[in-house]
Amino acid sequence: MKKTTPPIDTIFEVLNYGAKNGAMHLNTINKKLEGNKLILDKSNNVVVSFGSCSYLGLEFDERLKQAAKDAIDNYGTQFSSSRAYMSPVYYEELEALLSRIFNAHAIVTPTTTLGHIGAIPVLVNDKDAIILDHQVHNSVHTAVNLVKAKGVYTELMRHNRMDLLEERILALRQKHSKIWYMADGVYSMYGDVTPIHEVYELMNKYPELHYYVDDAHGMSWAGQNGRGYALGQRAIHEKMVLITSLNKAFAAGGGVAVFPTKELAHKVRTCGSTLVTSGPMQPSGLGAAIASAKIHLSDDIVELQEQLNENIKYTNLAIKKHGLPLVSESATPIFFIGVSLPKIGYSIISRMLKDGYYVNAGIFPGVPVKNTGIRFTITKLHTFKEIDNMLEALTYHHAEVLKEENLPIGPVEGIYNMTNRHSHFEIAIVHHVVIHFIVALFQVAQ
Repeated sequence: MKKTTPPIDTIFEVLNYGAKNGAMHLNTINKKLEGNKLILDKSNNVVVSFGSCSYLGLEFDERLKQAAKDAIDNYGTQFSSSRAYMSPVYYEELEALLSRIFNAHAIVTPTTTLGHIGAIPVLVNDKDAIILDHQVHNSVHTAVNLVKAKGVYTELMRHNRMDLLEERILALRQKHSKIWYMADGVYSMYGDVTPIHEVYELMNKYPELHYYVDDAHGMSWAGQNGRGYALGQRAIHEKMVLITSLNKAFAAGGGVAVFPTKELAHKVRTCGSTLVTSGPMQPSGLGAAIASAKIHLSDDIVELQEQLNENIKYTNLAIKKHGLPLVSESATPIFFIGVSLPKIGYSIISRMLKDGYYVNAGIFPGVPVKNTGIRFTITKLHTFKEIDNMLEALTYHHAEVLKEENLPIGPVEGIYNMTNRHSHFEIAIVHHVVIHFIVALFQVAQ
């Protein structure tokens, strides 16, 4: 019997090919970073970055920078104690400010991922069931694996399919106390969003349904006081828990878990493993976060959001003008242009770098291998001219590389259908075959 390639080796082949070809594992060599201009070690020329998740550009705000410096002056570079024993003074102020932002009960976590790992094992009981949206962030899967290993029933559901969610609720409700639907507020690859109003309707209809949301990419740029996409659409539901990031548009550090009741927040704060034994946020990050929270609670956040929103609208219009195959059109700062295969994506990225633009690869295992794309993000720091010039370059290189590979340029609905009805088993088989085919192509190319 022929030995098959282990999954980790396949992942390594795909990602290492990108690193070898100068599209990944890049490093900045700027002595001082100003705005969105980078100098990268593998290109050695100035490029405009379209890869930042700091959507509002707050990392350069003097109020955050000064607050971080002051916190270091006052408390040193670290305060090394588990929060189960002791927390520096900044935590109490920050959690109070965040609770005002979300109009709910907030607990600061070391990171978003550690927030998931701390919260999910406390929230989910042995008799519960978990339904994971097919596109939910890997950090949620990591935390779910902890309770899955203890016997908690877990399954995947096709992305954003509320009809299928209702079917599964009806099938599972007789055997399980709670059914947790876990999803992202804004999905990190395609930039589409959770159908929050439909989920609320199902929660109101079915007492068993609970909603767990990772809204890391929706934070700050969306919602009143920058409370994010999900809670910007609806006030927190009594059967909802939200985890989000202070590391992206919030421009500080750490994460935050948001709860509908003080009692539930206290339970996770007391029992969550990463809140008991994990390292805390350090003074500089806490100081910057407090400064950022105060901006969120001021009128300044409205102006920042409006400036970014203008850039998002402009980008959507420019993409339509150029006819680029945008996988999911939405009013978020994340854009994903379909290219199909990893080799094509890496080639386009390398050419874009030479032209002075940094964009990401939306690549396996973040997306299925045949769903590779050029992923780029828009921030408040971008000008219309920078957006125009980048998209002109992307349009040119996209067409040229596809022509060289003898692939048609056209709509991507057939490849990037995120709501198709194929089973996960069928999809997994197709991905497995395509992965090995692509790896073989890489080996021939080398």
